[in-house]
Amino acid sequence: MRCLFHAKHDKSIKFEVKTTNVNKKSQEFKETGLRRMPGICADDEESGETQTFETEDEILDFLEFLEPKRGDDEEAENATCDLFRQFARYVKDVEHKDTCLNTELLRLDKYLSEHGTRFLLSDDVAHLDCLVLTRLHSIRIAAKALKNYEFPSDLTYLWDYLKSGYDLEMFRLSCPSDQEIILHWTELKDTPNLSAKERAKLVRDEPIYSFSVV
Repeated sequence: MRCLFHAKHDKSIKFEVKTTNVNKKSQEFKETGLRRMPGICADDEESGETQTFETEDEILDFLEFLEPKRGDDEEAENATCDLFRQFARYVKDVEHKDTCLNTELLRLDKYLSEHGTRFLLSDDVAHLDCLVLTRLHSIRIAAKALKNYEFPSDLTYLWDYLKSGYDLEMFRLSCPSDQEIILHWTELKDTPNLSAKERAKLVRDEPIYSFSVV
């Protein structure tokens, strides 16, 4: 999503999203030199060389060079900074109850209610939204599949925020399927495992994208 965000603001950036099966990588993917997904291949017009970025740190460092530059908003960052960590603790059973995750979701809902904008900083999507929306959606899908947990329906500002994200073409184009999100989380250390049958079904089924809201 960050890549499409930058491409929207800088027309000189030519960006193309390509997908491949995580379990049966295409020949086109193999020829890029990437070893994992997601990844970025960037062509340097001056040297003619292609650079690859595939770890999260490499990708984020690369994106920091693109326009527009990231602004700082301490209040918005404080309202969202602990959400992903608390979900990771919950899904890995470090925290057996959903109390801390609910607290962070409530913190975000309260922030959104007080600011009254579609996105975190304004009615236009910003850098921080690209990170928070993608992580929030990942949490929503993985929590339901692995912990049978759903976001509280009374967090109306949170749901409105998600809907605003789902309405963005850049979000929909870059969003992995539900199956890919679930498989990603089950492959991490200390997270719930899937049986071979369950995993095979996720790989085999037609991709599902849960963009509906309560």
